[in-house]
Amino acid sequence: MQPAPIPGTPALRTRSRRLLVRQGLLERLDGPDTRRCVVLRAPAGFGKSSLLLTWQRELVSSDAGIAWLRLADLPEGDLHFMTGLMSALAGIDTAIPRQAMAHAVPDALSTERLVIALVRGIAAHGRRVVLIVDDVQCAQSGNVLHALQLLVEYAPPNLLCVFASQDELPMTLAHSPASKTVLELRNDDLRFSLPESIDYLGMRLPHLDERAAATIHRLTEGWPALLRLASADVRRRRGVQSPLLHGVPDPEPFAAYFHAHVFPRLSETQLRLLTCCAATTRFSAPLCADLAGDGYTPALCAELLEPLVREGLLSLVVETSETATHERWWHMHPLLRSVLLVRFAAWPEASRLRVHATACHAFATRGMHHQAVRHALAANNHETAGRLAERGAEALFTRGKMSEVIALLRQLDARTVGDNANLGLWIGWVELADYRLDDCARSIERLRARPGALDPAMRYRLTLLGCLFAIRNDDDDALSWLLPELLAPPPAADEFAVAGRRNVLTWLHLHRGEFEEARRIQRDEPAPRIDGEPVAGTLFGSLVGQCLVGLSYAIEGQMHRAERIYRQVLDEAQERGARCGEAARLTAQLLVEVLYEQQGPLVAARFMQEQLGTHDGLIPDTTLRMIIVANRAQQAAGRQREALEHLAQAGCFLRRYGMDRALACVLLEQLGVQLANGDAGAARESLQELEALHARHPAVGHGTLRRIADVVERARIRMAMHDGDQPSMLERIENLSRHYEKLGQVGLVAALQLQAAEVERRLGRAEASRARVCAALRLGHRLGLLQTLLGAHDNVLPLIRTAASIPNLDPVLGFFIERIEAQARSQLDARTEPAPVPRLRDDRRLTRLLTLREAEIAELLLQSLPNKKIALTLGLSLDTVKWHLKNIYLKLDAHGRSAVAERMRRELARNDEGSGAGGK
Repeated sequence: MQPAPIPGTPALRTRSRRLLVRQGLLERLDGPDTRRCVVLRAPAGFGKSSLLLTWQRELVSSDAGIAWLRLADLPEGDLHFMTGLMSALAGIDTAIPRQAMAHAVPDALSTERLVIALVRGIAAHGRRVVLIVDDVQCAQSGNVLHALQLLVEYAPPNLLCVFASQDELPMTLAHSPASKTVLELRNDDLRFSLPESIDYLGMRLPHLDERAAATIHRLTEGWPALLRLASADVRRRRGVQSPLLHGVPDPEPFAAYFHAHVFPRLSETQLRLLTCCAATTRFSAPLCADLAGDGYTPALCAELLEPLVREGLLSLVVETSETATHERWWHMHPLLRSVLLVRFAAWPEASRLRVHATACHAFATRGMHHQAVRHALAANNHETAGRLAERGAEALFTRGKMSEVIALLRQLDARTVGDNANLGLWIGWVELADYRLDDCARSIERLRARPGALDPAMRYRLTLLGCLFAIRNDDDDALSWLLPELLAPPPAADEFAVAGRRNVLTWLHLHRGEFEEARRIQRDEPAPRIDGEPVAGTLFGSLVGQCLVGLSYAIEGQMHRAERIYRQVLDEAQERGARCGEAARLTAQLLVEVLYEQQGPLVAARFMQEQLGTHDGLIPDTTLRMIIVANRAQQAAGRQREALEHLAQAGCFLRRYGMDRALACVLLEQLGVQLANGDAGAARESLQELEALHARHPAVGHGTLRRIADVVERARIRMAMHDGDQPSMLERIENLSRHYEKLGQVGLVAALQLQAAEVERRLGRAEASRARVCAALRLGHRLGLLQTLLGAHDNVLPLIRTAASIPNLDPVLGFFIERIEAQARSQLDARTEPAPVPRLRDDRRLTRLLTLREAEIAELLLQSLPNKKIALTLGLSLDTVKWHLKNIYLKLDAHGRSAVAERMRRELARNDEGSGAGGK
């Protein structure tokens, strides 16, 4: 049984727990020797005590004396405070309070006399003393506050006073923060940064990935107590995933905390205002006054709400197109809002509907379309919601804000849309963005069957939607059918719709293989503008047009030129910010292929995972490229089974959305992996599926679907090479090479040349084989192709090396061969390298045998601290420390403190070696 602690232990007692080492804050706390006071001012739950506990451990190691006094634990009265203060200092040195007790006389100057005696005792002690006074907000007595203030004013050089308070300090410090003698840390300083949140959640939830940890950080906004509650909720649910992992602010884990620590600090009026405003995602003082009803003015609401920003309950909204510039807008902490929404839901229905109707009107008058529609629906006014959505979509579309149009219309249901043709058209745009292609096709067909239902401007938008639908479906025939309408915009057509024509035409010529014409349109036709301002970042903007120019070069195989264009577009898009998000994402998706070619599949896949997350491309070509790169990264790492599983999943996705050209390319990839695995039977099945796919598109002309025939021919060549049918292979390869040269897709010609070289080698024609290898290398070097050459066939690397033995080989080709070999070696190293084992900085495998408290004590033994200082650091009695040490010796089969410390050192050394090996 654990012994009871000795009364009067001066350090703070806490639950056993691992504390996150917040190095940045600890460095600020250490500060200069001239500092006399540190103030931590933040509401409950911001980690003030945890930070001080972590700092206390460093102070103990540096031989500083620590006295810790919690005012919340003391009974009221000046005498109790003075006794507690002297007891805490006596824990450092009994001589410090000796004179204070001898000279304490009850008169008007008793407080000052006692402080002077303590200050002299601290000065005589000589070593550094840190006095931590927690819960200063509990100090109500004037004498107590006066004593704390005098301690700062009279502090000798070796005394540092630390005050932690939930409220503003009820006293005036004599030292100015500008003089650097006082450090003040508030809410924003104490919030966890994203890396700190990831570290903290990793300590509590070792199997949580960084993406989920970042989601929880965003929900909690780095509020330490909320992070702790969130981690407890995730752990508690075990097999069932917490909604928090998906960014859903579930109120249940946090309601008790807010009711106990936040709501009691608010006035009834503040709580009512916050509950009203919780119905909205953002609000201003005038809007708050409207929602609250009679008796509330904007000035009163601002006066009541502004202090809550300092409390961390409200945050200023960054100005967007939907926020009025003349008003100050806030949004509520997401978890606080989720708890308040439960209170709001308990209000009478009539009161809730009134709030939503008021919010709808307020947002509509401010031109904040998304918010207005949301509240109209919440007020059960579907007719108003439809009218506002139609008006908002029109206004946003003509300003080029397509992503906002889609977000606005996603709120509507079928009941609200009804038979409104204009809303039906806008819903078609949403269906296209959401990959609901069958629904989009029905919407387009339905609207085209009602020619009089749309005015000319909306009719032209329908044409534009049909063109984008054809692009998404890889259907050049449908795009060509719509071309006459696209080229003849009516006078009423808006500038944004006309601007969209430019990129659609570029796409059409690009996929017809008319690369120069595609580039001419972007080069010579006027750049799109709306109200005189250039349209840059949307799918109809100039940056996306430049992306298509880069893609034209990539399809030709000119990776150097494509990369230059992609980099320029990406730099400009990032410089312009969020309004160019679509262009930045498309460029990053296209850049994946360049990284694949020049740095290999593993680098490209890592970029894709970190920057993009999913394979959902904005156009079919980007979807296809990302699928192939991800698959080849699996192959490069030697994970053939996972590669086939990945291709099977991709095939299901492409079949679902009818993307036959991309499906053909995926089946070709699948056939290659199956042949590499020696599974010729499965490869023949893949070829049969390709033949069936080709049969579905007979007699197609030039365009995207014509490429299915080309892909099938490449698959036949791969199969023939495996079967050893040499004579027919050369003829097939030559015919396909001429076809690709005619199309201008010379990048594929380089790979075909290497396949032909392998056939020549098998036929015993070494000179002819080397000549073809050199031709492929020259072409690959000119275009910037490395990975295409490496992936031509299984025996390609030995074949390329035969060219290196040619006498008087061009040094440029010789160096290019070295680059290809280096890239091949890097992929081989990645295949043999063991998978890295995730490891947290604070992971100590040995301490898993111990409880958290025992692990803390074992770690302090590494610092050679005596039992007394361990007790002081952790806020335990000396007997309790000895009791824990006995348990540690038993569990680790260790004989004494030095044996435990030595085992800890060995464990740390092994962990560090493992970490270093994984990083090579």
